[in-house]
Amino acid sequence: MDIRLSVIQSVVAALQSRVPSETLTIVQDVLTLELNQYEVQERCTAVTVADNSAEGQLRKYIATKRVEGLSDSTLRRYYDADLALIRFVRKPLYEVTTYDLRFYLSYRRQQGGISNRTLDGMRRCYSSFFGWLSAEGLIGRNPCAALAQIKYRKQVKKPFSAVDMERIRQACDNIRDLALVDFLYSTGCRVSEVARLDIDDIDFDSLECTVIGKGNKERIVYLSPVAAMHLREYISLRRDFSDALFAGKGSNRIGKNGIEALLRRIGAAAGVDNVHPHRFRRTLATNLLDRGMNIQDVAAILGHADLKTTQIYCYISQSNVRAAYQKYAA
Repeated sequence: MDIRLSVIQSVVAALQSRVPSETLTIVQDVLTLELNQYEVQERCTAVTVADNSAEGQLRKYIATKRVEGLSDSTLRRYYDADLALIRFVRKPLYEVTTYDLRFYLSYRRQQGGISNRTLDGMRRCYSSFFGWLSAEGLIGRNPCAALAQIKYRKQVKKPFSAVDMERIRQACDNIRDLALVDFLYSTGCRVSEVARLDIDDIDFDSLECTVIGKGNKERIVYLSPVAAMHLREYISLRRDFSDALFAGKGSNRIGKNGIEALLRRIGAAAGVDNVHPHRFRRTLATNLLDRGMNIQDVAAILGHADLKTTQIYCYISQSNVRAAYQKYAA
């Protein structure tokens, strides 16, 4: 591995718990540009790479993924899963075998009572980490290469029905909650994206706004006329000085956890189960496809790079399948 890259990874790893991700990106870019002017000799390795332990390599991996734009929640999931494995096997990463991984997953299944779905999520975390180690030349054979996918029953996650949506709207006892519900459905935004939005991000003339999604990628989302109407009313009635699109008590921005808690309360009042932000996103995607929108356009609205992800989000109504069959098979 290029010593300059190792220096950058070590610096970012040391700073990642102390500074915001945006600052880390700037630091990484500045170091890359500055070090490009120099040749760094191999004899500097002992100084620049101070921690070659398993946990040290994990921190470098997380720092690399942070620079690539992965969300904090994803980075935390990767770190926790890989750190637990490292502390269980207690051997250098280049000595970890496929058997070690299989044994640990079996142990967790028996001792932890966790589902196959969770186990496969852990497997994906290991695969990403050991794949990075292999690509960086830090290990020889990738032990995850022979680790098969753990099969689990895939449950169909249903969107809200039209009746569910109406009950949820009627359960909103203030204009802010109603504006939030309609905004989530009409834009299909992730809850983290909504929490970061400011009032100035909304263009009421074009009924659209630009959001920053996963990987710091920008995309445009759209508001329905009804969602825009409720949002205008909510903003006009506010007496706080917060820039946040949705604010709570004391003019504080409502964060991800706050939005989720608010929706659970609305769902309980509406008598609708499983009311959470992501289900509005799934409902929009399903409705757009049902009404004839091209799946590529739906993916663009949701911010998906892979159409397979969009297909997972969308619930296929059996009545639609039946109608299509009768139309084309007759």
